[in-house]
Amino acid sequence: MAEDKKQEQQSMAAKGFMKRPGIQILMGALLFLSVTVIADRYMRGVRLDLTDEGLYTLSSGTIKALKQFDEPVTLNFYFSKSLAAPYPQVLTYGKRVEDMLRALAAQNPSNIHLSVIDPEPFSEAEDDAVAAGLKGIPLGDGSTLYMGLTASNSTDGTGAIPFFSEEREKFLEYDLVKMLVGLDRTDLKTLGLLTQLPMPYGPGGPQAMMQGQAQPYVLYEQLGEAFDLVDIDPDFEALPEGLDVLMIVHPPELTEDQLFAIDQYVLKGGRTLVFLDPHSEAMNPRAMAPSASTLGPLLPAWGVTMPEGKVVGDASLAQRVQMGGYGPDAVKDYIFWLAVTDNFLTTDDPVSGSVNSLNLASSGVLEPAPEATTSVQPLMTTSSVAMLYDATRAVGMPDPDSLIRDLEPAGQSYILSARITGRASTAFPERAAAEGGPVKDPALKEGDVNLVVTADSDLFDDRFWVQLQQFLGQRIVVPLAGNGSFVLNMADHISGSDALLDLRGRGISKRPFEVVDDIRREAEAKYLAEEQRLENELQATEDRIAQLEAQKPEGTTVLSGDQEAEISRFRTQLLETRKALREVQRSLRSEIDSLGNWLAAINIVLMPLMIIAFALIRVLLRRRRQDNKLA
Repeated sequence: MAEDKKQEQQSMAAKGFMKRPGIQILMGALLFLSVTVIADRYMRGVRLDLTDEGLYTLSSGTIKALKQFDEPVTLNFYFSKSLAAPYPQVLTYGKRVEDMLRALAAQNPSNIHLSVIDPEPFSEAEDDAVAAGLKGIPLGDGSTLYMGLTASNSTDGTGAIPFFSEEREKFLEYDLVKMLVGLDRTDLKTLGLLTQLPMPYGPGGPQAMMQGQAQPYVLYEQLGEAFDLVDIDPDFEALPEGLDVLMIVHPPELTEDQLFAIDQYVLKGGRTLVFLDPHSEAMNPRAMAPSASTLGPLLPAWGVTMPEGKVVGDASLAQRVQMGGYGPDAVKDYIFWLAVTDNFLTTDDPVSGSVNSLNLASSGVLEPAPEATTSVQPLMTTSSVAMLYDATRAVGMPDPDSLIRDLEPAGQSYILSARITGRASTAFPERAAAEGGPVKDPALKEGDVNLVVTADSDLFDDRFWVQLQQFLGQRIVVPLAGNGSFVLNMADHISGSDALLDLRGRGISKRPFEVVDDIRREAEAKYLAEEQRLENELQATEDRIAQLEAQKPEGTTVLSGDQEAEISRFRTQLLETRKALREVQRSLRSEIDSLGNWLAAINIVLMPLMIIAFALIRVLLRRRRQDNKLA
């Protein structure tokens, strides 16, 4: 009995000891440290993304690609945190990049090793950043702010992002994964080009080359620098082996055997870019009949159609062209030549989202096929002030005025370029069935396709997107539109890994306070009408005073008594109007400031109050339970 009483006293003493505030604080601190250590050691890869657009959630394709890395990859993120401290926007974006890099490394921690380095001025880390080719922002005190990345693997593969521009935030994951998956490949990818345009020679064609005057298309030269470029003969019997990308630009008339070869290449997963045209101005600018190109039954089999013999005119995107002569009629809107701005380019696609403008000429349009089994995702569209015209109206010397007079917009946008993915069937089912026997490379009846189709080929022509200059015997290229970036981005993107093809642009971390902006606009609208009325009244009063003062009798500077009285009355009215106007403007500022104060109070006071309320509720519940036990 005495021993039970002693144990009870010890138990009560222990409970009393644990109830001491100092002991509770100490236990809480120990618990916090323990949880922190355990989480840092065993739960570093566990993340909870509560952002609206999943900014910190990696795509499934990215995760799959990262987990396939079977050799060490070293990432060095050079970020001048100390120098970025006075610049909140730069500091925030740098933290965003660091978080994304940590998320990537967490998917394969045994092989992806990340180091975050703050290259302080005149340090060895800064020397390493400069040696790696990273670019910095010079600051006013002579120091340089860095925010770039270097990557390397055990097979001497290297990559770098010289500086993380906030303009590329929505493609941050894409840029990082593209660099990582490219570490293993040092040779150029192979691009096969099938075209009847004089790309290797320029407008003069082969004759210009024989005379030593060839000027290859700028895009042709750029493709040759970025890829191992293989020209495919128009009379080809089989496509070259080992192509990473097949590019078809305004092709010649193809035989059924050639179309079947392309059909099978696409169905077997061959990455393909197609540029067709209802009228190629680059082929023959002086042609008196449309120079059209087609792939016969292939487009419908892939899930799209291109209306034959139709070009699109768009009054909203029309380019201003020189028509000759002088005066206001010398320059007119030509609705067959389109200047497509970023408002009509898909912003979340890595290809079109990286371009600000494109110039097209006599373009056709694409329409989803009625029974398409593929997914058709537009990359570029017209405005709703567009209409289809007969292609014959684009040849010769079209009259811009008559084209605009005949414009009757249907109120719909037309697709100019589209990405096509998904399951498609062959355009030649009978041939596929006949040739699908047990052979080395059997024909396919269906397969997963991945291609981009664009209804214009003139975007390759230099005269539509670059200005060429000669300087010291060298050709200087000055881009006027983003045609080159569009085509090169497209070829680079479609030749990449499956992970890159699945990636789309994300949202941005800097989100506007939409509710706050709405409240601010309502406050401004409430006072705007009154402010405008008072300003008009103020102007009218000042004008009336000026008129009265101008009515002085000739040869004298004295006004009549009535005029003096009226001027005095108007001046009093002027002062009252100005006072009322100041009051309206003060009320507007006061309401906006009041809104800001309320938001600050909510952020500063509300959360602590909620925590205090939660703590009080817990204390009350605990006391109630203790009272119930005693009762």
